[in-house]
Amino acid sequence: MKTFLALVVFALQAVAVTPVFALEEARLHISGGGSPNELIFRSGQHEGYYKQEGIELLPIVAGMLPGIQALIAGAMDFSQIGGQGAGAILRGAPLKIVMIFDTRPANWLVGCKSIQKLEDLKGKKQVGVSSFGAALDQMTREILPKHGLDPQRDVVLRSITRSSDRLPALLTGSVDAAVLSATDTIKAKEQGCHVLLFYGDELEFISGGVVVNNETLTKRQDFVRRFLRATLKSFRWFKTNEKGATALMRQYGKLSAADAATVHKMVIPIYSRDGTIPRNFQERMIALQTANLKIDKKIIPEMVYDFSIVDSLNRESGK
Repeated sequence: MKTFLALVVFALQAVAVTPVFALEEARLHISGGGSPNELIFRSGQHEGYYKQEGIELLPIVAGMLPGIQALIAGAMDFSQIGGQGAGAILRGAPLKIVMIFDTRPANWLVGCKSIQKLEDLKGKKQVGVSSFGAALDQMTREILPKHGLDPQRDVVLRSITRSSDRLPALLTGSVDAAVLSATDTIKAKEQGCHVLLFYGDELEFISGGVVVNNETLTKRQDFVRRFLRATLKSFRWFKTNEKGATALMRQYGKLSAADAATVHKMVIPIYSRDGTIPRNFQERMIALQTANLKIDKKIIPEMVYDFSIVDSLNRESGK
């Protein structure tokens, strides 16, 4: 009898066990350093949005240019870096921007203690940007002339590809000024550095979102759709859930509660409404970037952007 009962219990347990299916890995190139754009993806991890779509998110920190090169080669599935991604597309890389986070740059030009205003940069002072040709480099070359500084003659732009390396370079004196994220700007100010200008006041520019290889987009469309559905949920959550978003900033950005709340309030106004931008904005971005990169050929928005999946997901959710 005991043997029979044991067999019954074993059989019931076997029936009750739910099969475990392997999640599909999504290798995501991120900037690191706890930037708000990076934390949009992190929020999806914490809230379980990617796992709900059968995806195991694998965030991989890499420099902007190496990460985009890895995306082109198929070693990454997606990239966060919209600015460098757009630059690569304009040069012929087989990529598409399929989602947009920010419509204005959440970056600040910050000077070390001896650089208190923009004019102090004259005289070949070194300014840390990202990879040459990437978003921060393009934006800096666009903004400085508006303030009477020639980016070729008055300053020396220095490539520091990893965003997490620019603040240490500034604090140690390796550069005289650097383009920093909101998180690093607060840390720099605490060390006596000076904010010289806010890029978001100067121009429209896309720096964060989702970039994908054309082959992945066409041959693995269901995978891309599931990834974007989870990312769109994460994007909405990050924008509307201040308590949760600031908790992530404290964890990944090493910020105090007050500073994290400040960063959240700083970046939310520059985010897109639904993960896309209108066609006229796309055209303005292409015109700006082709001028900065000295690309002399006709580029239409369809060659750079494809928001068809995100548009469909927004309709699906009624947003």
